[in-house]
Amino acid sequence: MKQHDIIIIGAGISGLSLAHYCAKSGLDTLVLEKNGRTGGTFYSYRLAEDAGFWIELGAHTCYNSYGGLLSIMEECKLLDRILERGKVGYKMLVSGKLKSIPSELNFIELLCSVPHILTVKKEGRTMESYYSSIAGKRNFDRVFGPALSAVISQKANDFPAAILFKKRPHRKDIRKNFTLAGGLQTITDSIAAQPDIRFESAKEVKTVTFSDDLFSVVTGDGTGYESRSLALATPASAAAELSRTSFPELSSVLSRIKIAVSDAVGVVVRKDKVSLSPLAGIIPASDSFYSVVSRDVIPHNEYRGFTFHFKPGLIDRDAKLTRIAEVLGIGELAIECVITTENLVPFLSVGHERLLGEIDAQLTGKKILVTGNYLLGLAIEDCVLRSRSEFSRLKSLLKRDTI
Repeated sequence: MKQHDIIIIGAGISGLSLAHYCAKSGLDTLVLEKNGRTGGTFYSYRLAEDAGFWIELGAHTCYNSYGGLLSIMEECKLLDRILERGKVGYKMLVSGKLKSIPSELNFIELLCSVPHILTVKKEGRTMESYYSSIAGKRNFDRVFGPALSAVISQKANDFPAAILFKKRPHRKDIRKNFTLAGGLQTITDSIAAQPDIRFESAKEVKTVTFSDDLFSVVTGDGTGYESRSLALATPASAAAELSRTSFPELSSVLSRIKIAVSDAVGVVVRKDKVSLSPLAGIIPASDSFYSVVSRDVIPHNEYRGFTFHFKPGLIDRDAKLTRIAEVLGIGELAIECVITTENLVPFLSVGHERLLGEIDAQLTGKKILVTGNYLLGLAIEDCVLRSRSEFSRLKSLLKRDTI
């Protein structure tokens, strides 16, 4: 059996950015993915009959502050495929009506609270605690809470405030926020297609064992693989299960990370069937979904697309389609295409940095790597930076072995 230098389990942006770094350094790199596509939450559904139209089922936007991601894109020759997102705004859905976000704010409360932004720190605070301090409790309940919940596809109140909206340097030669022709999945597709990366899809890993300085991996179809190092680039729950046999202490820490679920339902409708004015998305004050994200930011001459991120377990598929039609103001028969997927996002709490420290302590000196959106943060750039950090750690271990 051939021995690889590294096997990476999971072909989302975390796993594939790590694969990019490994392959670039000359490591024999194998990526195994349980689904039939790359991307994880980079899920760009493309209409078969029109390659120019797609909708996003997971992540929706990249920013020019994502320096690590942009470096990889540059090396994959993707910068010329960048598309600027159109300047259309978000609306709030309140009591069945679409309203502007400013119309829902209490500006007296905002003016009284906003000076606190100079003294109140994000560290150690929940979203509710921090944003209520700088915007007011009423404004948090009516606007900021629903908007933040829309961003992270889970109830935001108890989420750590310091995890989101980190300050990073901006690349002035890149548009502030952007997507790519073909959608964000173009990035992961391009990384996986690099000749120095071996990518195998529809390979769900069932067992991982470590013995005599060698990792053994077996997939659901009975195929076995071996490597001298291994990376878990899966949701925390899957990483905990895969590490349980040979790394029980690591598994125990990973199992403490909670997972939130949102059910994404994307719909495609012909433009002449929707009278709704172009918008970037909809934030409900209270509803069965966290958000609606529109494809209107990249206009198309024939289609419009909308992705609803539903709260889990509240309503069934038929009820979701009924609610979608109500919000868009169309009949259900006007929906030309329906795509569904389940997105898993970490449900983090204040003090997460201590848990991260425990994970890293369990990894010290070992050639097992852990990367994902539950470590440094949920942002795409956080995933890339974690993968780059883990690659640097692996390089140090390999260098030590050769001395």
